[in-house]
Amino acid sequence: MSEKKVNILGTEYTIEELDEEQDETLASCDGYCDKTTKRIVIATKSKDCDLGDFEWYRKKVLRHEIIHAFHFESGIGENLENKQYGFPETIVDWVAFQFPKMLKAFEEVGCL
Repeated sequence: MSEKKVNILGTEYTIEELDEEQDETLASCDGYCDKTTKRIVIATKSKDCDLGDFEWYRKKVLRHEIIHAFHFESGIGENLENKQYGFPETIVDWVAFQFPKMLKAFEEVGCL
């Protein structure tokens, strides 16, 4: 098991990389963010994984779950306006996919 810590808007979250045997929740997802325990869990590479670049995918899943943590800690993690639990996954995925490109652009022009 690999474990790290990350500061999300002043709250420390633990990041763990586990397999399905260590965490049965991972049987139905590749990662999750538990706002109640301040814990982010992402799946390790399974034996039957056929992804060509698992490391790229692992990083995207971790970014996705960290974005959820930012939503939870900023108070917008639950979209009750539309009677829907959680922040729209489409938006979370968009940020997770685009953030590396956005960071590069911000660094290139010195606006961080």
